[in-house]
Amino acid sequence: MKMAKIFAFLFLLVLFFSPVIWAQSDSGFRGQNMYGSTGLFSIPSGRVGWGDGNVGLDFGYRAIMNRDAGVTHIPALNLSLFRFMEISAAFDIQPLISKQENSDLLLGVKFGFPVKSTTFAAGANIQLLNLGNDEHNYYAYQPYVAITYAGSFFTMSAETTLVIGKTFYSHGPENNSSIDFGMGFDVILFPDVFGNFVHLIIDFANFGYSDNSWPNTRLQHTDAVWRGILNAGFRIDLSGISIFNNFKFLIDLIFNDLFDDGSRSFTAGAVFGFKL
Repeated sequence: MKMAKIFAFLFLLVLFFSPVIWAQSDSGFRGQNMYGSTGLFSIPSGRVGWGDGNVGLDFGYRAIMNRDAGVTHIPALNLSLFRFMEISAAFDIQPLISKQENSDLLLGVKFGFPVKSTTFAAGANIQLLNLGNDEHNYYAYQPYVAITYAGSFFTMSAETTLVIGKTFYSHGPENNSSIDFGMGFDVILFPDVFGNFVHLIIDFANFGYSDNSWPNTRLQHTDAVWRGILNAGFRIDLSGISIFNNFKFLIDLIFNDLFDDGSRSFTAGAVFGFKL
């Protein structure tokens, strides 16, 4: 109930401030996913963090709140280089499980290749999981390709992203033949009312933002990947406000893992970035 009230209050702020939005911005399309890469929520996109300027730096923070399991905190960093490359890092500070360390370091690299209205990216994530836990720590490696293409939903500008990849393991879980697949949509919601201010984002994947994503009840893998993970929420792009024109300033309000009882959570976060 408290989270619903917070969400309603923040959305009312959007309605209040929307008339002052004048500048056009694609910062929402270049938002940050849970582990710091440019993307939606669980999945990366075909874009890199900054499409102009040779160097850009984004700082992010998210809190994933689950009624039963507690709260995890994820500070993140994304460095964009030469308009086609980015390096990302995030630290997932998770609560203890059975009094055992459960935090993760998530690293990523991505190369983007824009082609007209479509962007293609190839990247990889390296996940150092359960740091400080000598008995249950392990590593996951996830190479992937992501394709993002522009379109429209009714009269609203939209982007669709497809991701395919493979997760490999070492120092723990056995490798398997599963293939990673994700799909997501980023829609600029009612531009006649809000300008480019409010993005509706939905993504679905058979993998989490990490192999040990929160919430989880065990120290290897995450329960939800067996059924897939659906996330939906809003990305509020404050970069269109005149005082933020030269920056990236985003607020995320996300409902996570909507299909799974016990795993349903709410995430609030923000991203602030600038060109160097």
